[in-house]
Amino acid sequence: MKKDLHEIPLRRKLGIRMVETYNSVYEQSQEFFSGYGLTSQQYNVLSVLSDAGTPLSTSDILKKMLEKNAGVSRLVDRLIVKDLVEKRVNPDDKRLIDVTLTHKGEELYKEVSDALPGVDAVYRNLTDEETEMLIRLLDKIRKT
Repeated sequence: MKKDLHEIPLRRKLGIRMVETYNSVYEQSQEFFSGYGLTSQQYNVLSVLSDAGTPLSTSDILKKMLEKNAGVSRLVDRLIVKDLVEKRVNPDDKRLIDVTLTHKGEELYKEVSDALPGVDAVYRNLTDEETEMLIRLLDKIRKT
């Protein structure tokens, strides 16, 4: 049996499918967060600040973000406009700027967090067993 020269190698097909899947999941998650006037990156900043429980600098926020985004200062500035976070000069080191959640930011973070099962619906076609297997396989890919 002769191999078709135009056939895409199996592992390349996997890479293509992974990119297509990521794009689909990402678009659906952005739709979910847009219902709350946020992007997933903005929610990520709110999450980092909420988990920290104390003010953080933008560089500390970036270190803790799930989705690394070099434009974290712009994200914070957009959240300030929405009155979800605020910046203050660090009292111990005037060169540093601390970012904290506002009351409105805390409330929105809780509301979105409570609704997060809605964003998980993108995986509804997978059984729990398939989900666990996929997680193991993705971990295995990252370890190579």
